[in-house]
Amino acid sequence: MTWNFYKILNLFDSDNKVNLLLDGMWGLERETHRITNTGDIALTNHPKELGDKLENPNITTDFGESQLEFITFPYNSLEKVYEELKSLHIKTEEILKDEILWSMSMPPRLPKEEDIPIAKFNNTEEGKIKEIYRRGLAIRYGKKMQMISGIHYNFSLGNKIIDYLFEHFGQGKNKRQFIDEIYFCMARNFLKYRWLLIYLFGASPNFDNSFGSFNNQDLSFATSIRVSPLGYGNISRDKYYISYNSLSEHIKDVKKLLNTKNPQFTKLGIYKNGEQIQLNDNILQTEGELYSCIRFKQATNKGETPLQALQKRGIKYIEVRVLDINPFEKTGISIDQLYFMHVFMLFCLFETSEKISKEIMKKINRNHDLVSLYGRKDNLILENYDGSKINLKNWSKDIFRKIRDIAIFMDKCQKYKKYEYIINKEYEKVLNTSGILSSKIINEMHKCNETFLEFGLRRAILNKQIK
Repeated sequence: MTWNFYKILNLFDSDNKVNLLLDGMWGLERETHRITNTGDIALTNHPKELGDKLENPNITTDFGESQLEFITFPYNSLEKVYEELKSLHIKTEEILKDEILWSMSMPPRLPKEEDIPIAKFNNTEEGKIKEIYRRGLAIRYGKKMQMISGIHYNFSLGNKIIDYLFEHFGQGKNKRQFIDEIYFCMARNFLKYRWLLIYLFGASPNFDNSFGSFNNQDLSFATSIRVSPLGYGNISRDKYYISYNSLSEHIKDVKKLLNTKNPQFTKLGIYKNGEQIQLNDNILQTEGELYSCIRFKQATNKGETPLQALQKRGIKYIEVRVLDINPFEKTGISIDQLYFMHVFMLFCLFETSEKISKEIMKKINRNHDLVSLYGRKDNLILENYDGSKINLKNWSKDIFRKIRDIAIFMDKCQKYKKYEYIINKEYEKVLNTSGILSSKIINEMHKCNETFLEFGLRRAILNKQIK
C-alpha cells in the first residue's frame, strides 16, 4: 500500500470512525519451563493432570518435555486474552505443586546436552511426527538453543475496520487479495521497525553458564540475546531471502526452503540405528522451522499444511514472535505491553509500505542485530532505509510522534485515555535507557548481587505468589 499515514489516520476521524481502531482479535502463546526450587529444569514427565499434549488446546509442550506452552483462545478484547493467559498460569501452578514456572526467556540451569529430554507425545501418527521433528531440531541446532522461550502475540484486524479500509482503498481489487495486501503492508513495516520493540521489551540481556559461553562477544549492552545472532535462530537470513512483498512470492520462497536439500543435514542422515532422527534433509523440515519474527497464519483443515491453508484461503491473522518473556510479570507480558503492541501494529499498517528488496532486508536485519546486542549503548547508530545513518533515539522520536497520534485517536471513544498514557510512558524509556526491561533486569541483579539464575529463580517464586 502506498497510502499516506496522516491521510488514512485522519480518515477515521473525519468519518467519526475512530472506534474502528479498536476493532480486532487477539491471542497469546507463552513458553516457559517447569523448574525445581534450585533453578534446574524439571526432569519429570508432563503432568497427566494437564491432559494429553495433542488434545488440550490451551496447554501443551514446545521442544522440551519441561517446556510448557500456554495458548489462549482468540478474543476481541486484550483484557480478556490477558485474563485467560493468567488463569492458565494459575491453573498450572495449582497442579505443579513442588515445581515452579521459570520467569525468563533464556533457559534456567540446563543439564548436559544429551540429558535434556525432548517432548514426548502419544503413539499416534501425529505424535510420532512431532517427536521426529524435534529430534531433527536437536541434531541440527542443538537442544540448548531450542530451550529458549518467548511469547507470541497473535493479531487480526476486525471485520469492520477491514470493510472500512476496503471501501476507501479496495477499488478494483478482490477483497481476499486486498486483505492479504494489508497484512503484508503491516508485516513489511513491522520488519523495518521491530528494532524498537527489541529496544523497549528485550528482556534477555544475559544467560546462565550452563547454556554456553560467547567469550569473544561483548554483551555488556545487550537487550535481547534471545533474538540476537547468538540466540534462537536457524537459517542464515542473508543467505536465504524470503519475500514479504506478496503472498504468492512469500509462499514460493518458503516452498523452496521446504524442498531444497541441505548438504549439512544430508550428512546427518534420516535414520540412525534404525530410528528416524529427522523428517527429511531439506533446509526446513516443516514450515514451523522457519524462525521468522512475524508469520502469516490461517486455520488449517484436516490434512492441510499451514502453507496450503494460506494458499487456499489467504491470511487470517499474523503472529509476532519477537517478544521476550517479561520476568516482572506472572504471565510473561504486561497488559500495558499488549496495549502498546496494538498501537504499534496500527502504525505498521498505516505507515507507507514499499516493497522490500534484498538489500533493504539486509539493513533491516542489521538493525535488528545491532539493537539486540548493543541496544543499551548510548548514541547507538542504525541504518535508515534511505541510505543514511540515524541515531536510535532520534529515529525512535520520529516513530513515537506517529504512534502517539494514533493513540490519541484511539482514546477518543474511551472513558480513560489509557493508550496515550502508555505511549508517553514508553517514550520516557527512549529518553532514559534505565527504564527498558533489559536495564531493569541488569540493575536489579546488581542491586541484589545476584547471578542470572538467582534473579530468575527469585522472580519465578514471586510471580507464583501473584493470584
